[in-house]
Amino acid sequence: MLLLSLITLFAGPLLYLWMQRHHSLAKKLDRVLVGVLLAIIALLLIPEVVGVLGWSTPFLAVAGYLLPGLLEKVVRRAAQQMHLASLAVAAIGLVLHAMLDGAGLASSEIQGTIGLAVVIVLHRFGVGMMLWMVLKPAFGQGAAWLTLVAVAVATVLGFLFSASLLPLAGDWGIAAFQAVIIGTIVHSLVHRGHVHD
Repeated sequence: MLLLSLITLFAGPLLYLWMQRHHSLAKKLDRVLVGVLLAIIALLLIPEVVGVLGWSTPFLAVAGYLLPGLLEKVVRRAAQQMHLASLAVAAIGLVLHAMLDGAGLASSEIQGTIGLAVVIVLHRFGVGMMLWMVLKPAFGQGAAWLTLVAVAVATVLGFLFSASLLPLAGDWGIAAFQAVIIGTIVHSLVHRGHVHD
């Protein structure tokens, strides 16, 4: 399952690159893909955090969503830099989240259950495509590939060091950080136009 999760991580960007070669198709599907990615966030990432944080999850996610926009308004001249910084923070958050995904895959293997592993593998496709759609226009193709490789490495490290990481999966502080990052990711997806030339 670890190998499958790595394959699906890179499958999303490769599919997006293929679609860009068919420009009219890519333009039509771009909004649909953003909608699908937002649905993946709502159905796969948020429930995982809600299990730890409960009712404080929406407030933290909304704070993560609003924070980049508020900072952009406060510092209007630095709006572009603030948006880029929020993208970088979201990418770092996803790399850290990937370590927990790797630990979850290891746990699923140890327990002989497949449900959690299937959910992780499925959401990796969306994570890969989301990272590509948000980071490539802002930082370029090289940085987007590098971030995907960092996510893949973090997943493998999480898998190898799952015994140390699994106790952190239910930690309130980590879950709160993930909730804020989820909000930042949603902001980055919805306002991708800020970083387009």
